[in-house]
Amino acid sequence: MRPEDLARIERQLRDEARREGIAHFVVGVAVFRHGKLLVVRRVPDDFHGGMYELPGGGVESGETFAECVERELFEETGLRVRAITDFLGGIDYATRTKSRVRKFSFVVDVEPGEVALEPGEHDAFAWIDAAAIHDLPMAPDTRAAVSALVTDPN
Repeated sequence: MRPEDLARIERQLRDEARREGIAHFVVGVAVFRHGKLLVVRRVPDDFHGGMYELPGGGVESGETFAECVERELFEETGLRVRAITDFLGGIDYATRTKSRVRKFSFVVDVEPGEVALEPGEHDAFAWIDAAAIHDLPMAPDTRAAVSALVTDPN
């Protein structure tokens, strides 16, 4: 995606969320390698501990969604974004501390490299395809999103 397209999409998403009273944002990052999707497992004592999810995290004040995608992916996996290639949509959910958060997910192309997990957040990772999706514990909304990704030929 071109940077100006990402900026336009972000303006639209932020405006819509503001109208709906949502002020907290999270990004999810879909990384594919050899036709398989990267998922990471949250440490046991964290929110959704032991569950697999897409890498990602909270958008910081003054940060664009694209900047957050790059930062969170690097912090959580050690992988560097080459380009954001697609916007997948958004979902709303609640956390322990926030009644409503909107998560936006993006597909990225990454530089070559090995996954190096941030030890305090994730303790395992897997490259999965449609056959492996049901073997891993996931929250229902995550499973639905990940299922759509691995059954869609990318």
